[in-house]
Amino acid sequence: MLTSIAVLLPFVFSPGASYVLTLAAVEQTGLKGVRPVISGTVAGIAVHVVLASLGVSALLLQLPELMSAVRIVGSLMLIYVGIILLKALFVSNSEPNVQSVTFQRVFLLNLLNVKPLLLYITIIPSLSPYTGWELSLHYAVIGFVHITLQIGWLTLLGWLTAVAARGKLYKGIRVLSVAGSLFLIGVGVWNLVN
Repeated sequence: MLTSIAVLLPFVFSPGASYVLTLAAVEQTGLKGVRPVISGTVAGIAVHVVLASLGVSALLLQLPELMSAVRIVGSLMLIYVGIILLKALFVSNSEPNVQSVTFQRVFLLNLLNVKPLLLYITIIPSLSPYTGWELSLHYAVIGFVHITLQIGWLTLLGWLTAVAARGKLYKGIRVLSVAGSLFLIGVGVWNLVN
């Protein structure tokens, strides 16, 4: 179990869509902006856990065309969100662009993200001594830990971003937001090319 939890840490703390969207949402609307990011991320992880527990996700590995389609759509979503966030950073208007960070967008990004899919289909089962319903229970426990860690990390990141904004560290937040948006675009393009 501890090995499985240790494997989760890079997935939780590495920059990705939820990380970048947290920065953007808090910059746009304050600390309350992290709510749709957390709820969309949690919902996406929960769906991955349920699908893996039911064995549905494993079917994707047996259907390479469907897996490729999910990867392509997910990559295009990353590019789209990266562009929207970049545009929001450089277009000056008096109203914050709260449309760029919504529950639906965060949920879709997490649902179409191939990383958690592979985490719950290949990595977690290879570390688990369980099979059958015991493996499903193992998925549920790991999923709960994953969600708990993700909520804690996104809350902390949102709080740090809000504190930085109050401390007039806008340039630092903006640099992180631009870098994160470019990262999303880069990952999306890389996924499409490879």
